[in-house]
Amino acid sequence: MSTKSHSLPVYAPLEMRLVMSGVQAIRRPRPIYRTLFRISICNNGAHPVRLLGRKWTLRERNGNTRIIEASKVFNDYPTLAPGAVFSCSGCHEFDSPPVSMELRLFGNDELGTPFISSPLHFPRSCFQS
Repeated sequence: MSTKSHSLPVYAPLEMRLVMSGVQAIRRPRPIYRTLFRISICNNGAHPVRLLGRKWTLRERNGNTRIIEASKVFNDYPTLAPGAVFSCSGCHEFDSPPVSMELRLFGNDELGTPFISSPLHFPRSCFQS
């Protein structure tokens, strides 16, 4: 899947909301930091859309940045009718405390035209353990 976001139109009616989020510091021989979250995605547009993939940008306090691009949206290719909501939960693990997370979704409208969502930025308060 091509994820050249600069060439895809943004589909503004696709609204993503962070319902809840938190971080766990897990002490093992090597500590890890796990973010847990729940997201609701609502199609506020007048036409159905199909979600095909996602792009995460994850940043850690130690300066590491990971870009994760993959097909499916939480193990599904949901089609959202106007007004429909798709909710999902997930987690990411970090080697050092996380400082930012951003999610963008890719999909097609009812005519098959590809789009990208506006980014969902997780607020800094999500990363305070």
